[in-house]
Amino acid sequence: MEDKDDSVEADLRGNTLRVYWYMLQSGEPVGVREVQRDLGMSSPSVASHHLNKIIDMGLAQKNSESLYGLIEIVKVGILKDFIRFRGTLLPRYFFVAVFFTTIAGAYLLSWLFIPIGLFDRVIASIVLLAGIIFGWLETYRLWQLRYH
Repeated sequence: MEDKDDSVEADLRGNTLRVYWYMLQSGEPVGVREVQRDLGMSSPSVASHHLNKIIDMGLAQKNSESLYGLIEIVKVGILKDFIRFRGTLLPRYFFVAVFFTTIAGAYLLSWLFIPIGLFDRVIASIVLLAGIIFGWLETYRLWQLRYH
């Protein structure tokens, strides 16, 4: 199994990774012209080449309607850092960023109703700010790396 993952990771790069990513996000079989148009490829033959590479890796199959559908989802390379959530691939740190941002908002609202000492506010603010910065920076970094 590890040999297959290594082989797939070596082949699943560049435009082939973009096509695979597109198929993952689509969640349903895709056509050659659809891939070519949506990913801005120069011709249908380029899209077909990358779709056939994904088939050769054993990750997809072509059905009787000439549509390509995924049969296996692999987590190699940058894909390890993404989670599928309601049909969308999101960087895993997105959830950390949302968590800390939500907690910070709730904490700021609590200042209106609960008397909190200055020291407590400073410490809590530093911890929350560190979590927010880390979460959003990592989310942005992974989002930028998704096709490389």
